[in-house]
Order: sequence, then structure tokens, then C-alpha cells
Amino acid sequence: MADFTRAGTAFMREGFLMVLLVCRLLASAQNVNLSQGLSFDGEPYLAVDPLNQQHLVVAWMGYIPYQQLAIKTIVTFNAGRSWSQVQSIPHASAGFTSADPSLAFDAAGNIFLAYVDYRKNPDSGAVYVMKSSDGGLSWGQRKKVIAAWDDGIKQPIDRPWLSIDRSGGAFSGRMYVTTKPAPWVLPPNRPYFIRSKDSGQSWEGWRYIDTLNWMAGPYIAGPMAAPETGSNGMFYAIYPSYDPSQSLLPRFIIARSADGGSSFNYHQVISGAAGVTDTLAKKGYRLVADPTDESHLAFIRISAMFGDPDVVMTESGDGGISWHDTTRVNDDPAGNGRMQELAWAGFSSKGDLVSAWRDRRHAPDTGYATSYEIYGAVRWHDSLHFSPNFRISDTLVAFNQVLKGKGNDFMNVVMADDTMSAVWGDTRDGKLNIWFDRTDLHHPHPGGIGPVASETPPWLSYGPNPAADRIWAEAPGLACLVLYDLKGNPVRTVSVANPGPDTVNSSTIEISGLPPGEYLLEALTARGNLVQKIIKN
Repeated sequence: MADFTRAGTAFMREGFLMVLLVCRLLASAQNVNLSQGLSFDGEPYLAVDPLNQQHLVVAWMGYIPYQQLAIKTIVTFNAGRSWSQVQSIPHASAGFTSADPSLAFDAAGNIFLAYVDYRKNPDSGAVYVMKSSDGGLSWGQRKKVIAAWDDGIKQPIDRPWLSIDRSGGAFSGRMYVTTKPAPWVLPPNRPYFIRSKDSGQSWEGWRYIDTLNWMAGPYIAGPMAAPETGSNGMFYAIYPSYDPSQSLLPRFIIARSADGGSSFNYHQVISGAAGVTDTLAKKGYRLVADPTDESHLAFIRISAMFGDPDVVMTESGDGGISWHDTTRVNDDPAGNGRMQELAWAGFSSKGDLVSAWRDRRHAPDTGYATSYEIYGAVRWHDSLHFSPNFRISDTLVAFNQVLKGKGNDFMNVVMADDTMSAVWGDTRDGKLNIWFDRTDLHHPHPGGIGPVASETPPWLSYGPNPAADRIWAEAPGLACLVLYDLKGNPVRTVSVANPGPDTVNSSTIEISGLPPGEYLLEALTARGNLVQKIIKN
């Protein structure tokens, strides 16, 4: 009897998985275009849930017809196979515009969004942080971090990078934001630091990160600080400096805090770094901490020290006190005049380091205003060298004039296990849209490409919610309904016979035998996949 039961259970499980596979094939018969932005989507940020590495949240600044730019967010709970509907973050005041989103998860799986919401002329606005307790499907009240007039005319509301302590130590849960003055504010300028001791409910008064003998100096217009929190709770921030009274050469400086941001000590990272003179190049930099080694830091930036703009890395093995020589990440011929920029990087939970950037090795011309691709490289935790570079995007994209403007100043890449996820701005359709790729780095190849920003997403009607017995749903080209628990395990699936791409199909999924709680309903359609949160009574 026991053997028969096990065999029956295996048969049912295999049958369930077969139905699910058929649903996937039906829903993916056509390419799914999740990005049909009308004109402009830029500056994407991507975060992965430390408790569920198939849970990704993307934020970006996007155009809303007849309105200002707003922050938009989208969520996947199954590693990008399907996405939620796009959420637009309301402005704090009429006439405001939003920019520069950043995302971070805390140790409990809550996701936080930092962004700028402001108006120019008359100048006003602030940096805000919002919390989502349902994985990014909805957002709570905005909390003001630093306002435009908190430092006189300096307007410290640009590049609000967010970092959260997930160490489990004495300061676990503390949140840190670094900012800099707005791009139109003339130097001298300084980088800013603000912290929260209560998980973002309130924020202390701002402070400058730089200090006597470690000043950013009077000549740098935008001294952006790149923050990071290590696995031991140490907070770091790297910022640029050029002050001849301190050093005759330009430098990068790291500020380190072992007491939750109460005090800092300082060390030099790089001196005399070769700058990139092309004013159009996106020269942002990124500091990342190895979660498997509390002393290991990597600093990724753009430098011309090898003959033209390249992606380079400098790393530390003692928590930022000393730094090794700089290495070149992109592997096209050095000094060939082809520009690399728009660099980003991230560590996996196993200590693997991935970097991605905008690359022009196959461009017909030199400089910024030429065709481009997105490239990447990985350095495995047991290796001393980066892998051969690989393409992330699947096409060589012609230059578009929109790239000369603001709003496409960074991309983002994360790594979970051996898989890389990347988002970037791409003009292949004549508009700046946000594109997504997920790649197994043991077998890298361009694929899995799909835009994630959308003003016209596929629609889904469903109900009731909450529900006790069953849920109905209808959508154009509906092929399948799959119900998941919050760990991403499928618990129910229903397929639709002969789903046409334009026919509005309906189906019902039975939930009466499931325990009460929260679930995720995924609708797989010919126009795309959507996810909604469902409450079972």
C-alpha cells in the first residue's frame, strides 16, 4: 500500500508539472514585450530578495503622458518569467518630478525605495524613502530624508543611494542614505550622509561625509558618495576628492564607520586616477562588499588609465584600509579608442563578482555618440581573474540623441547563485526603455531579453479577493493560471484550451483546500504574464 501511494503521489506530481510546462509553452509561443514605453524610461535600479532569490524588484524613472517623470516599480516572484503590473509612485506635490531611484531589502525581506521628488524653479522637494511589506506590490507612506533647502542653496537631493545593515549585529536594521547637491549647483560642494535607527520610520539630521584633511575639495561639482554596508555591519562610502592643500593629485577617499554611522575614519583608495574627459560619458562608480568575507571590498569605476575609457576595478582585503593595484575588466584591445562606461557591479551570496557596462567594441566609430551593446564579466570566488567578456544585450544598438541628456546615468546588475540579472536603458526601438536580461553565467549568451517598463501592460481581471473557495480570472489570450505560495512553490494550476492571442478567455482556479494566507496568482497570456497577490480566507 505504501509503495502504491508513493507511486500515485509521484504520478500526480509529474502530471502537475507537465500541465505547468504546457502552460508555459502556450504562454510563450510569441515573444513577450513588456516594454512599450511611449518615449522615455531611464535610470533603472534592481534588487534581489535575500530570502528568495527569485524575487526581484525593479525601479526606474518613467514618463507619464501629460505629466512629469515619476518613479515606477515592477516585481517578479519567479526570476523574471512573469511580472506584476507597473506601479507609479505619486508625487509629493503637484508639478514635481521624480528621479534617481535606489532599492534595498532588509534582513526580513521588506523592500525600501529611495528617490528624489522635486521641482526646479522655484526649487523645492526632498529625498524620500518608502517601504513595501508585500514584496514591492504596494508601497507605504513616504518618509522625508533630506529636503532641498536643508543646506541653504546647495540642494542635496541628487543620487540618494540607499544601504541597509543586514548583518544581524548591534546595528542591524539601520538604514543609510548618501546624497550630493543637484547637478545645477555650482561648486564647492560636499557629499551628505543621513541615517535612520528605526528602519526608516524617521531620519536624523544630515551630516557631511567628508571632513578636515579628507575634504571633497572646492573643484568637484558632484562629489557623489558610493555607500555599502558589509556583512559585519561596517558602513563604507567612497567619494572623490581634489583639494591641492591635501594632495596635488585627485583622489578617491573611503569613509568607514564601525559604530553605525556615529563616527568615521578615512583612508585613500586611489591617487592620480586618470579621468575621462568626454563630458557625455556616464562615469558613475560602485562600491560592493563581499558577503562571504567581511574584509573584502571591490570598487568599480570608469578610467582612461589604459588608453581610453575602460571599466576598471580596485579591491581591498582589509576592509578599505589598503587597496590593491587597479585591473582592467573589459577585454577588448587596450587603447583601441572604444569607450566603455555606465558600469555597475555586484557580489553573489557565494562571493562571485559580476560587472556590467555599456560597451562599444563593435562600434564603427570612437567616442560616446556611436552604436553600443551591454557587456559583462564575472570573477568566480575561487578565481583571481575575470572571465572572458560576454554580451548581455542581443543587438548592436544605434546611437540615439536621447542618450546625450540626463536620465540614463546608470544601469544595474545583481547576481544570485550562478545567475546574473541586469537592467539598463536601451534605445533599440527609437525610445529609451528599460530592458531586462537573466543569464546563467556558466553558459553566458545573450537571451532572456525583454523590456520591463510599460505604459500599456497586458490587462487581467480577477476576483474575488479575498476569496474562500475559488478565484476567476479573464484576460486576452489567457493560457494558464498558476497559484504560488510566498516561497514561489506552485500549489494550483489550470490551463485554458486553445487560447487565441486576442480572444478574452476566462478560467477559475479552486483554492478551497488551501490553508488561509497570502498567495500569488500568475496569469500566463499571449501578451505577457502578470502576477497579483491573493488572500485566501
